[in-house]
Amino acid sequence: MDENISSTRGMIHFDWDPAPELPEPEKRKAGRHVSGTKNIFWRKYLILIIGAAAFTIWSILLASWVNYRAGKEAQAVTQSAVRSAVTSTENHIFDVLGITREQFQEMEKAKEEGKEKIITGQESWEAYVQREIDAVAAVISKLSTDQQKYTEAACMLARVRNPSYPGTFEAVAKQKGQWMFYDGTDNSFDDHDQEIAESIVRPWLESERYPTGLTAEMVYASWSPNDYVLRDDYEGNGTMHTWRWQG
Repeated sequence: MDENISSTRGMIHFDWDPAPELPEPEKRKAGRHVSGTKNIFWRKYLILIIGAAAFTIWSILLASWVNYRAGKEAQAVTQSAVRSAVTSTENHIFDVLGITREQFQEMEKAKEEGKEKIITGQESWEAYVQREIDAVAAVISKLSTDQQKYTEAACMLARVRNPSYPGTFEAVAKQKGQWMFYDGTDNSFDDHDQEIAESIVRPWLESERYPTGLTAEMVYASWSPNDYVLRDDYEGNGTMHTWRWQG
């Protein structure tokens, strides 16, 4: 038995080769080590992104310009509409007053000229008052009764007080087609007419006094052979107020 084992040992031979040495791993290079997808994405879509951004900016600028132009056009339309409305309102007022725009401008000019004469001393105060009285006397002289004359003189005073009319009696008297039987050509009057006119004109010019109940809106009048009545509404609606001289 021992001999067999001995012979067997002599027969087994192990030929071991040393394992080869493994190479050392290479050192990693600085920088990115993984080829990501970002570079590929930018290379592929950069032009498209730039184009989209440019289109967006252009759209914003275009929208801003369109809004600006629309705003300017809307403003121009609004201003035109306002001017048209103002002109239409002024024309309606002139129609109600029975005068033209040119006549209104002339009356405003006369009003300023009258004030200018008084302020600069070119005309004495008493001469100015007398001229205003005579202008009213010439108008009321064409009516038949004292009640009518006083009431018409009061209507002229209401117009002097009203900012829509001239500020002097003389300019008010020259309003064409506004006074019964008076066309501006016959300026004659008697002493009684002058007294009536003075009783209305002088208190106003010297101390701004006016008959009780007479408002600056009593600028419209209705005449009949036996009456003369003022009112504060041209159309004569339900809220209209009237006034006449009571003596």
